[in-house]
Amino acid sequence: MPSVTEQDMDLVFDALGAMYGAKFSSQWGAYDEGGVWLAELAHLSRRHLERGIRRLRQQVREAARAGDEAWPPQPVAFAALCEPRPEDLGMPAVSAAWREAAGHAHAPSEHAWSHEAVRLAGQAVGWWELTHGGGETKAARLENRFAREYTALVNRVMAGEELTPRQLLEHDGSRSAAELAERAGREAAQQQAEAAGLPDRMNADQGLRSLRAALGRG
Repeated sequence: MPSVTEQDMDLVFDALGAMYGAKFSSQWGAYDEGGVWLAELAHLSRRHLERGIRRLRQQVREAARAGDEAWPPQPVAFAALCEPRPEDLGMPAVSAAWREAAGHAHAPSEHAWSHEAVRLAGQAVGWWELTHGGGETKAARLENRFAREYTALVNRVMAGEELTPRQLLEHDGSRSAAELAERAGREAAQQQAEAAGLPDRMNADQGLRSLRAALGRG
């Protein structure tokens, strides 16, 4: 996805100058002379900028209908407006995607996922981890990690990419061999435990002891 250029900054300044008049130009001028806006928006594309401008226009219209005065945003606030939201692409919001992934992590292959990105993000985090989240602190870390994975997939969809297991291979490529072996071992143990009819939410020690007992190795 190509990053923004100085010409794209001219587009932003023209649009914001037209919307806010002197309230914008008196603070920032007619163009991004100091490069402040370009520095804040450099990670985005022209498509992102166009989305941010549309959202600003909507805010200005809503303020006018309410009889309020609209003020131009700071660069960091405009950058946030430019970012895609899952709902813009017909995808569930991050919070809804997390609830779906966490709620169906015990049997992901049996669930009709609302969007492939939800399944891919859940699988990238790890179904075993999601069903054995532990306490609130670990659950919060898993939720944050899921949000990062899902947001990255939302950005891929926005860029026109088709979601495939390739993203998962790329994700695993950043893991060490030990981490991959540990995860594979946990998932294999979980599958054996499920086949033996053991409860889903045992911790590792409980699961190992119960599995050994079920196999007559206690």
